[in-house]
Amino acid sequence: MSSIADRKQHLNVRDTQMEMSPSGSVGSSPLTEDFTGKLQEAQTQLEQLQQQQAEVERQRQELQELNDSKEEFIHGQVEISEKLSTAVTAMDREIFAARQEIEELEQARICFADHLEKINQLNPDGWNNDSLRQDLTRAISVLDLAEDEFEQACDHFSGGRSASIFGGGSSKSKRSSSNVAADSEFLTMFKNGLAFNLPVVLLGTLALLVFLLK
Repeated sequence: MSSIADRKQHLNVRDTQMEMSPSGSVGSSPLTEDFTGKLQEAQTQLEQLQQQQAEVERQRQELQELNDSKEEFIHGQVEISEKLSTAVTAMDREIFAARQEIEELEQARICFADHLEKINQLNPDGWNNDSLRQDLTRAISVLDLAEDEFEQACDHFSGGRSASIFGGGSSKSKRSSSNVAADSEFLTMFKNGLAFNLPVVLLGTLALLVFLLK
């Protein structure tokens, strides 16, 4: 009887050990190992996502900097293009005006040189008394024509950069004014002298008539 009881007790102990065995070895269970692996995998994926996010942010900032540089370039391009275009247009106008003025100056120089040659050919000391009136009239016409064209050139270039070439302009107007003043003064003196001497002239004329009638 005792051996049968011992055998039953031994079996009960083994069953109890078998029932306690799964709960006693938690650290080495497949469930725990699977959870730990998934946790590590999730942590690795999170780190990768963070790295990807950092890379995306870096690329976004780099693209933003490039766009800012592009906008700055476009602004500078438009600004310098407007300045250059304005300057080129202004220089074109200035060059055209300068060339036109140079051409006109060349024409004026040719005209002035021709007048100067004609004036230098005039020799008052060589004029004969017989043709003095004709020579003087012709010489005055030469001077008047030269002065007229000089005056026209002064008026034409007065508003340009070449105005200083002509100095104070022709003296024709001044000479004309002085001539007018002299003529007026002469007429005044003539009238005053005539009024003063008229009685004497009349008396002399009357005496001459009386003498002739005798």
